[in-house]
Amino acid sequence: MSIRIAGAGCCLMDVLYPHVDFSSSAFASLRSRRDGDGGLSPGRLAFAEDVERFLVARDAEDGREPRALGEALAELTAGLPPAAENVGGPSIVSLIHAAQMLAGEDVKVEFHGLRGDDALGVRLVALLGRTPVNLVAFRQTRGRTPSTLVLSDPSWDEGRGERCFINDLGAAEEFSAAELNGRFLSADIVALGGTALVPQLHDALPELLSGARRRGALTVVNTVFDYRNERRDPVAPWPLGPAGAATGSGPSSGSALSYRNSDLLIMDLDEALRLSGSGSVAAAADFFEQSGVGAFVITHGGERVVAWAGGGRFRPLSRRELPVSERAGRELAAQKASGARVGDTTGCGDAFAGGMLASLAAQLLASPPALDLEEAIGWAVAGGAAALFTLGGTYYEGRSGERRGIVESFHRDWLRQIRET
Repeated sequence: MSIRIAGAGCCLMDVLYPHVDFSSSAFASLRSRRDGDGGLSPGRLAFAEDVERFLVARDAEDGREPRALGEALAELTAGLPPAAENVGGPSIVSLIHAAQMLAGEDVKVEFHGLRGDDALGVRLVALLGRTPVNLVAFRQTRGRTPSTLVLSDPSWDEGRGERCFINDLGAAEEFSAAELNGRFLSADIVALGGTALVPQLHDALPELLSGARRRGALTVVNTVFDYRNERRDPVAPWPLGPAGAATGSGPSSGSALSYRNSDLLIMDLDEALRLSGSGSVAAAADFFEQSGVGAFVITHGGERVVAWAGGGRFRPLSRRELPVSERAGRELAAQKASGARVGDTTGCGDAFAGGMLASLAAQLLASPPALDLEEAIGWAVAGGAAALFTLGGTYYEGRSGERRGIVESFHRDWLRQIRET
């Protein structure tokens, strides 16, 4: 038996600035004052065009000469060049991690998407060529390759670190569901990641997910901060699909279809609160339990993971909390004390999603009567922990199986951790 994972969604080049001070006056001049205004906020994403407009308005309010975005970024980064470029995006990074974890297994992992015809696109393809993901459906088009400036402050959040992002959609604006044929929808696992950064694809989620489910695929959605809908309405719940009026206190009809056809939904806490329109993790979990999803997972950085499965393709799991890696916390604290911080939090959530994909594929190979969500979370936590010690989201292996060995070590420690608590 062989398994095929087909993924689509956000794929871009991350341009990494790993030592930005979020408490500086330079950051304060770019910091958001209210949701959706185009400014920067730790842990969140903004579009470059909106940041530029925000900067013009903010400089005018402060009575200073108007600055271009590049000038403001030079102040923020102390004029230092980026430390690195790396493959980024919730879809491709999770797929790369899954493919690395599945080395030696009869599993094929493929990505469907668009890149630009610029120099950045050439460098992106070269980096992707160092990974085990099949890129036969990664098409070139005219225009800019999608990119994100990743600004990281390793001292933020009591030393656990945080990032904020400035995104240029580029060619991602052109990618639509028409690019995804029957081969994509008939994969064993259809994974849609970070589609809020691929607008036409995000709006087609209800049709894509229902089409994949009709063909028997296991459908997995991992979300990203939806700045487009946050800008459109910073109060209303985000749609998981096209924007539209909600029915009463529930989701819009398009979102309802997306939820019903999602076997697994993976979100961080901010995304879960905004998708559900809730004010607490408990209320958000209540919403998703009633939404029709087969299972969901809510992450929260260094805090515990909330998980639930209602049946269907998954073994039922009552709502529960599972810990993150204590070992990762200890090693981060030791690095902070020594001043030798290596890596950042970029891509940890994507590696978490990739760990889940890898575990689900491995379980499908074993043909269980139902999938074990808790087992998948263990591999996800280990993947996210390992990603903390890599600069950028993507790890480039020197040999096949290298990444799996690193993650397995974190996984063994996590299993020991939960047995002892």
